[in-house]
Order: sequence, then C-alpha cells, then structure tokens
Amino acid sequence: MRDARTFLVVGGVVALVAALAVAATLAGGDDTANGSLPVSGVSDLSGRWLATPAGTTPAPVQAPVRLAFEDGRVSAETGCNTVGGPVSVQDSVLLTGPLVSTRMACEPALTEQERWVTAMLASNPRLEVSGPYLFVHWGDGEQWWLGLEREPEGKTATVPTS
Repeated sequence: MRDARTFLVVGGVVALVAALAVAATLAGGDDTANGSLPVSGVSDLSGRWLATPAGTTPAPVQAPVRLAFEDGRVSAETGCNTVGGPVSVQDSVLLTGPLVSTRMACEPALTEQERWVTAMLASNPRLEVSGPYLFVHWGDGEQWWLGLEREPEGKTATVPTS
C-alpha cells in the first residue's frame, strides 16, 4: 500500500512539472535555456556595446573592445585599430560585408586582440541578447564567446579587462 502511494505522489509531481513546462512553452517563454533571446535584426543591436571581462576569447582582452551598430554598419574598436563595414542579421547570425581597418602599429598583445576581434566579426557569429547584454558566439563548435554590455546613450563606460 505504501509503495502505491509513493508511486502516485511521485507520478503526480512529475505530471505537474511536465504540465508547467508545456504551459511555459505555449505562453511564449524564452527561446533559449539561459533566458537569452535571439536577435531578430540589426535594430536590436543599435547603439554601442562594451566588452565585459566575461567570455572565452582566443587571447585575453588587453584593452577595451567596443562594437557600435548604426545605419546598417558595424564599427569595432579593437584596442588598437578601428574595424568596420556593412552589417545585417539573419536568424540571430551577424553577417558582415567587407571589413576595412585603420592601420596603426600596435604592441603584439593588441595586434592579437585586433586579429581575433576582426575574425569574430567576419565569422558569421551567432548572437543572443539578455537585457543589457549581448553574447557573441563563434569558432569551431562555438568554442569562443564574448559578452558585451550596452553603453548608455551619451556615456562612455569603462569596464576593467581581464
């Protein structure tokens, strides 16, 4: 008798959890497990974004990295030079046209940072937005990711690098 009651209680809890999961899905819950949302277009990215210390990048962030999206273009401050070009978003994937760069000489660590920032932009990275944060995923099996925080309009934030 006791085993039958335990079975009914456990079965009831499992059924309740499953029903709540289905209800949340039907109610239009987040599209990703971590609460981030896909990016539907460049307008979702409008403004300036500053890289946060969080992420797994090919080399440590040595100087501030900023992305700015305006009028169908992206501009990236790489810590050394500025890289930019036309940009669009399709199915949460960033698509860039030809990227051009200024050509200042930089110390080796900043040159490496510029290399991976430019490669990230050119690689058709996957994007997610969660509140004021933008997450950029790229590389084989999305082995790299960079977190950025939206900068308030008219202000330039400084976030310590790792």
